[in-house]
Amino acid sequence: MGKAIIVNNLDKKYTLFNNSQERLKSLFSPNKYGEDFYALRNVDFEAEQGEVIGFVGINGSGKSTLSNIIAGIVPETNGEIKVNGQAALIAVAAGLKNDLTGRDNIELKLLMLGFNKDEIKALEPSIIEFAELEKFIDQPVKSYSSGMKSRLGFAISVNVDPDVLLIDEALSVGDKAFAKKSLDKMYQFKDEGKTMVFVSHSLGQMKQFCEKILWLEYGEVKDFGPVDEILPNYEYFLKQWQKMNKKERKAYKQETLENRNRLIFNDTTHIRKQPEENKPEKSTYTESPVALIGEIRDSDAFIFKHPQNADEPAPAKDYMKEAFYIRKQAFYEDEIYYLISRQMSAIHGIIGWIKAEYLKAHKHMIVDYDTKEFTLNGRGNGYNMPRGRKKNRKIHGLHEYKEKKFHVTETHIVGKNPWYKGSMLGESNYVWMMYNKLK
Repeated sequence: MGKAIIVNNLDKKYTLFNNSQERLKSLFSPNKYGEDFYALRNVDFEAEQGEVIGFVGINGSGKSTLSNIIAGIVPETNGEIKVNGQAALIAVAAGLKNDLTGRDNIELKLLMLGFNKDEIKALEPSIIEFAELEKFIDQPVKSYSSGMKSRLGFAISVNVDPDVLLIDEALSVGDKAFAKKSLDKMYQFKDEGKTMVFVSHSLGQMKQFCEKILWLEYGEVKDFGPVDEILPNYEYFLKQWQKMNKKERKAYKQETLENRNRLIFNDTTHIRKQPEENKPEKSTYTESPVALIGEIRDSDAFIFKHPQNADEPAPAKDYMKEAFYIRKQAFYEDEIYYLISRQMSAIHGIIGWIKAEYLKAHKHMIVDYDTKEFTLNGRGNGYNMPRGRKKNRKIHGLHEYKEKKFHVTETHIVGKNPWYKGSMLGESNYVWMMYNKLK
């Protein structure tokens, strides 16, 4: 299966103005007015064809903005996005014109999607029947309830038979009978191997329907992976969030954004791409140190003994589901290679070299070696390295260690999240844990 959605270092920036005068001045003056606001920043993920990806995050995290960009409704500010096939967004009143009737909206939306008059005429009865709006189809959409608008938008989107379907809270309104009907249609699409993105506050639906979860927090990716790995952490976070008052939530947001800006400011690692004007000549070979942790994203890749030696490559599929340290990068024949190792070393624990396009890399910073003490919350897993994967697990589930003391000896930052290295009272072996496993 190929990639259905590829999002790479995506930003969406808006300018916030204090008043209409500032907005007007910005159009005609070279001076800068207003304040930059990033709805999305450095978003990076991929969806295979046939996968169902759930977007989670508290309000204001950028879930709907990302859905709109993938659907082609809103343009990105920076970064790359590729969607293979036709994408359709289902959201309450998405793309509907209030002054037009339901029938006019069907015709307008299908025309915008490239259907001709004969095709529209053939599709229209099935759309109206699915939306259950027979008596109201010739009434202005502004007279519809939110449930009726959602039904019309859903009916149009599913009947055009898209390759990628994005559902943004469209099942949170309307009656239970239509919600079940919609879910049945989504299961049909899933069986047909269509790619879907599901945005919902219903974690039950997420567990039932999705295979992977993208967790967004204030516009950036906090985590991405299988449902059984990400949702338990998100559920724990939600419980803590719901206990916070308005002041505590504001302080949490401010601290998160300040820490993020500090990491961005201090990050001197070079990831993936080098500006064209600085690239070495194609025939030259250069190496440079980096500080990254990565995972292999494509089982079709190969691992080489050296970028200049393509003999006896090892299949990357044997190393899937592991995380590796990356301490060197190389440029050779217009390609970027990374040296992956099981130890935090460019000498010991070496696996080999792999092309950067087949790795998902996260920056890695050593913060301190201070000793601290935490209490385990009894959720998640422990690993033999920060940013561990399934093959790196040392503890499969921490529930039996709940309330046990955890003595920390190292603190690292991987991507945007702190990881702690330490041991539990009475045990000599060290283990790595993410910050949200501790309290």
